[in-house]
Amino acid sequence: MADYRLILSLIVQGYSYRQIEAMAQCSHRAIAKAHTIVKNQSLTTREQVDALTIDDLDRFFTDGRKNTDEDFVPINIDAVINARIGRKKPPLKVLWARYLNTPAPTPTARHYRYERFCQIIAEHVRTHDLTSPITHIPGHTMQVDWAGTPMWITDPITRAATKVSIFVATLPYSGMIFAYGCLDEKLSAWCDAHRRAFEYFGGVAQVIIPDNASTASNQISKYDKTRDVNASYAGFLEHYNTAAVPTRAYKPKEKANVESGVKIVTNWVIHYLADRHFADIDDLNAAVADRVEWINDRTPFRSQPRSRRDWFTDDEANDLLSLPDQPWQDVTWKKAKVSRDWHIQIETIKYSVPAAFVGTTVDVRIIGTRLDILAAGDIIASHRVATKKHSYVTDADHAPASQGQTAGLWTRGYFLRQAAKTGPNTVEALTRLLDAKKIEAQGFRACMNILSLGKGDNRPLLEQACQTLCADERRPISYTAVKHQLTAVRAQAKQRPAVTPPPSPAPVPAMSRDTSRAHLTGVDQFRLTALTNDEKGSDQ
Repeated sequence: MADYRLILSLIVQGYSYRQIEAMAQCSHRAIAKAHTIVKNQSLTTREQVDALTIDDLDRFFTDGRKNTDEDFVPINIDAVINARIGRKKPPLKVLWARYLNTPAPTPTARHYRYERFCQIIAEHVRTHDLTSPITHIPGHTMQVDWAGTPMWITDPITRAATKVSIFVATLPYSGMIFAYGCLDEKLSAWCDAHRRAFEYFGGVAQVIIPDNASTASNQISKYDKTRDVNASYAGFLEHYNTAAVPTRAYKPKEKANVESGVKIVTNWVIHYLADRHFADIDDLNAAVADRVEWINDRTPFRSQPRSRRDWFTDDEANDLLSLPDQPWQDVTWKKAKVSRDWHIQIETIKYSVPAAFVGTTVDVRIIGTRLDILAAGDIIASHRVATKKHSYVTDADHAPASQGQTAGLWTRGYFLRQAAKTGPNTVEALTRLLDAKKIEAQGFRACMNILSLGKGDNRPLLEQACQTLCADERRPISYTAVKHQLTAVRAQAKQRPAVTPPPSPAPVPAMSRDTSRAHLTGVDQFRLTALTNDEKGSDQ
């Protein structure tokens, strides 16, 4: 069915027949009929066309075959409008399905088709001024959000699946869309996706509108629902000379454009690519980028033979703020103390520092994949951030230059002297451990941990564990190997049968003595014969 209101509007604006056919998707005959109405009704402006009611349009374009409103089941417009107010509003298709269950007042009455149902509701909303269209300014805002439906990457060997969250950004004025997949929704991924969106659009909007998630904002107090922009997120936006205005809780209309963009990306990107399997995040994002290009180049858009990219290129691209000279990189600051093996530990990874700084506390700055170690504001060491846990990143130039400069440091000699207090097998185990390291200092922490296993009464057990390990010359020596062997030695010791102690001799019964009359008879009662009750001796 032709949209005669749109056709009339295009005619009064001076468009040609060919242009109107392309823009309104109608026939030449419909345009000719509309031309006749424009001439007969003396319509000259768009305001006059917009003032026409739906009854006027039905009267102008009736062809004799059109049924009157009495031949249709009436629509309870008030009920439809009330159902569309609020957060959990059903779509018009559901309301139309409910309308189809309305009984007909007459046997010949029919129900409206879905398209006509929508037109009547839209006309009622327009004539009663129930909507307030939002006017967007070119280059002013960019709305951002995460898509609720994830994508997945599958390991081709293990078939393990990893969830990928899709970041969506839209420019409300032109409708341009950007989408990018991230392995998580943390702040670093959030900011990196923003950076990629800025680079895709070739500029920065004046205001960024995210939702009120903790990634973008923090609640000021537990007694107030007002939220403030996250400090790290605010620093990122300051780098791009823009600002964020998070939406209020449960107010999705404040970022309605990106909500619509999320629906488009969910349907035409996530669901469209659901049958494809991706081995890594790069392949997935390449496929997402292709679909985003298709969405931005698709026509018609907004009932005009222009795409989102045409709107953007013609009216909005020049209004965006320019990108900074240097792109943003995530910066993290930490503090660490230089250990006696001239290394610091960041998470589980050890990084070397010049030996002269042993015992001091240094600042650590991580920018992207580069790690800088600073003392008194000066960079004293730089490394590439390692990804393998419990590993070492060591620069041989940081080692002490000579033995004379090892005061206060861990050395090979120190650990071997300490091992000698336990036994020769412990000395051999630490020697093999240190010889296996390309840089000797990388084994100092393991040596310290091994010696700590022999504290107290555990020295014999540690020596026995090292003896068992050193018996196999091909077996590498490590702290974990010694610890496990020591556990086995302890378990074996507990399983040995206990030795039964010899029986103790029977106690000799004590001889009874009668001392009740000692205080009367005098010292004679304490003679040997009296104490032993020797009657024969007493007679003598």
